[in-house]
Amino acid sequence: MATQIVISNNDFIKVDDSFHIDWADKGIAMVALPDTIHCVIWNDQPGQNEIQNKDVSTGDMAGNTDLNATSDAVGSTTIADLLTWGETRKGQIETAIDAYYAAVADDEANETANAAGKTWADYDPHF
Repeated sequence: MATQIVISNNDFIKVDDSFHIDWADKGIAMVALPDTIHCVIWNDQPGQNEIQNKDVSTGDMAGNTDLNATSDAVGSTTIADLLTWGETRKGQIETAIDAYYAAVADDEANETANAAGKTWADYDPHF
């Protein structure tokens, strides 16, 4: 399980302060977060672990909710579930990237074009 996750709702996800996931690449298993959540921060950086809330009608910040335990709720899920999801999604993306590069190498070795016009996402059944 991942130990850190930062989610900028509808923008990006950062897992363990090193693996960046664009929002479009979050996959099909990501739990939908309420539009009232701007950002979720659970990491070991200075500052409070928190949910940064926003007013949906204005987009303005609407206060923060402190997070103190992995059992704390984030919408309909928990920090623990988001950490587990983050680690799983990271592994899925890494596997798909490896499969893509293997297909490219196979094309080069066999003078084929099976991977032409594709990206790692084409090798990710969880995309």
